[in-house]
Amino acid sequence: MASEKPTIDVMEDAPLIVKGLDKLTDAENQPIPMEKGVIALCRCGKSSEKPFCDGTHSKIGFSGAREQTEDGNVREYEGKEITVVDDVSICCHAGACAEGAETVFFSEEGDERVSTPDQGTVEQIIATIRKCPSGSLAYKLKDKLHDIYFSEAEIQVTKDGPLEIRGGIELNNPEGPAPRTTDHYTLCRCGASKNHPFCDGSHNDVGFSDED
Repeated sequence: MASEKPTIDVMEDAPLIVKGLDKLTDAENQPIPMEKGVIALCRCGKSSEKPFCDGTHSKIGFSGAREQTEDGNVREYEGKEITVVDDVSICCHAGACAEGAETVFFSEEGDERVSTPDQGTVEQIIATIRKCPSGSLAYKLKDKLHDIYFSEAEIQVTKDGPLEIRGGIELNNPEGPAPRTTDHYTLCRCGASKNHPFCDGSHNDVGFSDED
């Protein structure tokens, strides 16, 4: 039986091919007009028709090769009531953890990502983790994993940042790893990530802008 969810195909050194998507929005959650059925989303960062591909990747010799070598470095930090699950290898450095509960997700020195769940309330930790767009953070209550938060399939184009994928959109990535959870993850569109096709925060380092 065919999947009812949209799919994303990661093309080698080429755009992301999205099929069956009904909801594509901008950073203000406004609909972006698109062709129904199949669309191509830029991931080289140089298209003049962002977020859509205009073929520039072939002119500039874009490479979607992945430089990161560590995968699936999933760590669990158990507290009295809640366990934090952290896969730092797919972190997009959006900063939700630092802004929501820095004392929980970082060491006292603030320079090491080590979770101490008992430094915050269960409600605070859950609220913070649910704001993590990359899916690198999840939580367990009574040994049950909680990492599914979205029921509607959608792609949001963040301002000067990555694509935020939500709602269980299947990622077909033949040359690399799958996301930790298909419920939500982030894909690079600046072209500079070392963890293609996933965002690793490089858009901030290279000054990526939708206006370029």
